[in-house]
Amino acid sequence: MEREILLLDFVGTFAFACYGSYFAIKKNFDFFGILACAFFTALGGGTVREMLLNNLPFYLFDNRYIYIVLIGVFFTILIFKRFEKIKKLFIFLDSIGLIVFSYIGYNAAIEAGLGLLGVLLFSVTTAVGGGIIRDVVMNETPEIMHSNFYATIAILTGLCLWLIKDLPHSFITINITLLLMLIIRLVAVKRNIRLWKPYKLLKS
Repeated sequence: MEREILLLDFVGTFAFACYGSYFAIKKNFDFFGILACAFFTALGGGTVREMLLNNLPFYLFDNRYIYIVLIGVFFTILIFKRFEKIKKLFIFLDSIGLIVFSYIGYNAAIEAGLGLLGVLLFSVTTAVGGGIIRDVVMNETPEIMHSNFYATIAILTGLCLWLIKDLPHSFITINITLLLMLIIRLVAVKRNIRLWKPYKLLKS
């Protein structure tokens, strides 16, 4: 399973790098700004996680992540004007990244001997931390705070993995759980499902 997770991790890193680059180009950032936003989006959450664990970031040892981010940047620059036409593909890849990053955060918390709160924190941080850093750098309110059923999926993934961690046949149950979370994410995007907002309180 480790090989499959690594491959999906690369897919998610690529998709996140493309999204970071896309938003930076829309903001009319220069090339350095585009690189920075791609890096923050793709690797920022994992960086925060490793810092919490007192570890050096993984990409300092594995250059493949840097190469993938660079490929994502140049790919996005090349297809920027057609990005909206293939956006559904990137939403799918991004959703895979979200789920896999959540699992990686969960796994890191389990290996560190953390409890449920640690699992949820690491799942969310790994999955959405990079996007939050990107939005802050771009002087935007983090998107997950108001317009997307995104961080909730990371929380649900970490929670479900925690609940099934002692069940037999963990390989099967983990894969089923991750697939279920991916389906929920895609359905949420398709149906534009969002968390409740207290509109009536604002109007009163």
